[in-house]
Amino acid sequence: MCIPWKKQVVAVLLLLCLPLIFIGCGGGGGGGGTRIISGVAVKGPIMGGLVSVYRLQLNGSRGALLGTGTTGNDGSYAVRIPASVTGPVVVTVTGRAGATYLSESTNGPVPFTAADSFSAVVDNFNPDVPVTVSPLTEAAFQKLPLILEQKATVTTITTQVLQSAVVAANAQVGDLFNVADILAPPAQSTAYQAALMVIDQMIVDSKAGGTVTDTTAVMTVINQAIADVNPALPAYQTFVDVFTTAAAQVAVDNPGAIAAAVVSMTAQVTNPPLEPNFADITAPSAVTGLSATTAAIDSTTSTVVLTWTAASDNIAVAGYEVYRDGTKIGTTTTATFIDSPVTSNVTYVYTVVAFDAAGNFSAASAPLSVKPNQASLSVTVSGQLSGDLLAQLDLTPPTAPTGLAAVTTAITGTASSVALSWNASTDNVGVTGYDVFRDGVKVGTTAARSFTDASVTSAILYSYTVKAFDAAGNRSAASAALSVTPNRPSLGVTVSGQVTP
Repeated sequence: MCIPWKKQVVAVLLLLCLPLIFIGCGGGGGGGGTRIISGVAVKGPIMGGLVSVYRLQLNGSRGALLGTGTTGNDGSYAVRIPASVTGPVVVTVTGRAGATYLSESTNGPVPFTAADSFSAVVDNFNPDVPVTVSPLTEAAFQKLPLILEQKATVTTITTQVLQSAVVAANAQVGDLFNVADILAPPAQSTAYQAALMVIDQMIVDSKAGGTVTDTTAVMTVINQAIADVNPALPAYQTFVDVFTTAAAQVAVDNPGAIAAAVVSMTAQVTNPPLEPNFADITAPSAVTGLSATTAAIDSTTSTVVLTWTAASDNIAVAGYEVYRDGTKIGTTTTATFIDSPVTSNVTYVYTVVAFDAAGNFSAASAPLSVKPNQASLSVTVSGQLSGDLLAQLDLTPPTAPTGLAAVTTAITGTASSVALSWNASTDNVGVTGYDVFRDGVKVGTTAARSFTDASVTSAILYSYTVKAFDAAGNRSAASAALSVTPNRPSLGVTVSGQVTP
């Protein structure tokens, strides 16, 4: 029996569309399926932007398109790409009709036009690690080809060299803005949030002055400065002038942690770290002494605190990448990293790789197998803790911190920040962190040997102490108390050509 022509056409179209249906459901991609790359696009949050994921070519430009999507109301995105994709990729968020971003300065929506575009470069795609796209990642994307040009003068550009250049570009921008990882979510970093606020204020200020009319123009100022971080160059000085004016306003409008981060960032921008020698191809030494302590969070999850001996380099080590079971889980600039939470009673294998400012990677450290224990139930027998359980408990507290010192910085006419530092405590197993107290009240906890009390009243006497604690929850005695009186900003008064004391 013959099929009527209309039904025949429908049948043919259905057969043609079946592969597309399977691909859309994750069944295509040459039989390899798909994976998702996700993250957030911010300037504040970019809503309704077009997200495109590309392979990254050896010259630092975008290659083949791998997938597309859009950003949600909170700036989040999730794009399916072929499961076979590994190595360097680029995520680009472009404006279009109806797309907006939320201004941190005015708290109102601002058009994110077709002329506006931010990209982020990733050295090695991992679907488990979110990718932030922001003005900082755009600056790194613009810097990447310049770094590759320098590397090409001493070596052939391979995928491995490209990956090292990506790390170097992201690290340099992060160093300039005091942001440890510009690909990580800004919500996790006060410094990142402060940087985005200052950039937004730069846009607001420029529009008010009539010098620019869109986001792209301010990004041009930033990108020209990042092209060669040198305070002696006019392009960099233009950036400093615009940045410091905006930063002062953000600090006034946001007293507290943001203001303290802005003050620190302004000092870094004004006196930036030297431009790295990107032609350096000497890798750091491999990390040694990798060790771990674990602490149960609840009956099924734990925390793993990793520490290691610092690597060395012909110039300087810039940071470390931490891997769990072969997958990168984070980046740190110190010789310690906290992996939390992980599943208890599961064996994990950790390695650490050092890198320098030019993006050269060391060999991986010797692998360390870690099996976090589940939380134990204390059992008493005749009023005594049973010996087998007692033997597993760490009951020794760390030593009290010493050398507590402070530096104060005026934020406004009435508010200041207090930056505290101290000498490391010691412990029979390992120190996990420190609690900081102001006038006997805890004001924060940190894993580092420093803490910034972001906003206190100037000309008031405060007393600070610090206690160390370990993974078992043992706490040290308090440090010696340190009295601090933050000063108000001074007003220079000139008399007969001299400034009064």
